Parts: sequence; structure tokens; C-alpha cells
Amino acid sequence: MILVIGGRSKIGSALIDELSRRGEPVRALMRPREGDDGLPDSVDRATGDLADRESLSAALRDVDRVFLLCGPNEDEVQLNRNAIDAAREAGVQLLVRSSILGSDPASPATFVHHHGESDAYLKASGVPHVVLRPNLFQQNVTENTIPSIDEQGNFYANAADARISMVDTRDVAAVAAVLLLGEPAQDGAAHDITGPEAFSYHDVADKLSTSLKRPVTYNDAPDEAVREALLGFGVGDWMAGALVELYQDYKRSGVDGYAAQVTDTVERITGTPARALDDLLA
Repeated sequence: MILVIGGRSKIGSALIDELSRRGEPVRALMRPREGDDGLPDSVDRATGDLADRESLSAALRDVDRVFLLCGPNEDEVQLNRNAIDAAREAGVQLLVRSSILGSDPASPATFVHHHGESDAYLKASGVPHVVLRPNLFQQNVTENTIPSIDEQGNFYANAADARISMVDTRDVAAVAAVLLLGEPAQDGAAHDITGPEAFSYHDVADKLSTSLKRPVTYNDAPDEAVREALLGFGVGDWMAGALVELYQDYKRSGVDGYAAQVTDTVERITGTPARALDDLLA
């Protein structure tokens, strides 16, 4: 059986659907009071939390493979460690963890160094594992950028001219499914997962202009202005700071740095080309 931790995330939901479609026994770890609407009827539900080691141990009974995705959280590193420790104690055969492109414990960007610390802990744990390192999600454009466009067709971000090879979350899930169902000989591998092209937010504006059939313009905004806007939208102080730091990291990456790199991981592992942002917008 495969335990999916983070099953209500975009990647986790798509992964559960894919594994269920293939007839694979799946258990989803659901937080208390977290709804399970939309989960396939065949999916086993386990109630628990990454902060609750006893609930993790219970969820891992009869499980041999684990997908681990911990959402952004101030305690993210410790929560990942809890899951990794529980997986080691349960003797799982394979743990596939969702990280981030460029993960690095020394990064000044909170998300990137949190994932770097968690990846390092997993590597040292002795748990057979594979790490997935996806780039920024294309779904951020449809779910965050489009709703932020004002009446004049403007949207704002602190990304300057950075180019980012955004990836569709469904492709990340497809890679995870293949690895979870494959042979365990892939222990220790790390896969950078990107879309088929890198583009700037100026390019995003052009794509949105075509898709929405009206002029859309990207405006580079100061870091502090973006932070204040996020706080005004109700985003917490920690999350607002971490988001600003991530886009600062993209700016340091520039037009041809790590965030602009394009990999063939999706097609190489799944046999299907990575989805383009144009496909999602359509």
C-alpha cells in the first residue's frame, strides 16, 4: 500500500487520482477536520498530522511506499523529519519526497533552505528514497496571477526579468506515480522537474493577453510593496516574507540561472512531454 501525505495538495490530489486509476491500494493522511471530498471511494483514509508521531505510526501500518509533501510552514523541517523518522521505524521500502528546484540548506530563501535541510535529513536517514525537485507551479498563474489583474489589465510581482521554467503540478504527480510503482533500485536519486520552456512574467503577460483576449501587462514591483500587498490580502507575516524571498531568489537566478533551466525529466520518466503553460491556459 502507498501512503500519500499531502493528499489535499495539487500534486497529492493528482497523484491519488493516478494511483487509484491504476488500481493501486492508496491511503491518504488527512488532518483532523480536513474534508475528504473528491477522494476516490477506493482510497483508505487515515486521520493524523505530521506533528503527531503516534498518528503517523498508525497511518504507516501495512504501508510499504510513501509520498511525502509537506506544505509551507514555519515548522516544515521538523514536520518532514517526523515523517522520515516514522517511515524509517516502519521499514518502508521507498519514500518519494516533494522538494523544490535548487533546494539548498545555505539558501537565503526560506522555502529553498527548508527543503534543502529536509533533503539532507532524508539522505542521512537511511530510508530508501527519491527526491522530486519541481520548479514553480504553472497553476500559480491561473489561481493567483489572473485573479490579481486589475481593471486596467495590470498585475504585479517582484520577479524583475527572471525566467522560470514553470511546471504543471499534474506532471509532478505523474513522475511521482511512476517512481512509486517502479523498482526500488532508484534509491537516492533526485529529479529536477520543469516545464518545457522558461519564460519571464513579461512572457506570462503576453500569454494571458492572448488567452484572455485583452491587454495584460506585468509590472515589476519593489519587494516591500509586494510584501505589504500580501499582508493586505490576509497572508500571514511568515508566509509573506517567504514568498518575497523566493522571488528574490528568482531575480538572483536571472534570465539563465537555475530557475530558467529546462529538464527532460517528465518525458524521460513518464514517456509523455511536459505540459506547457499555454495548455493550462487553454
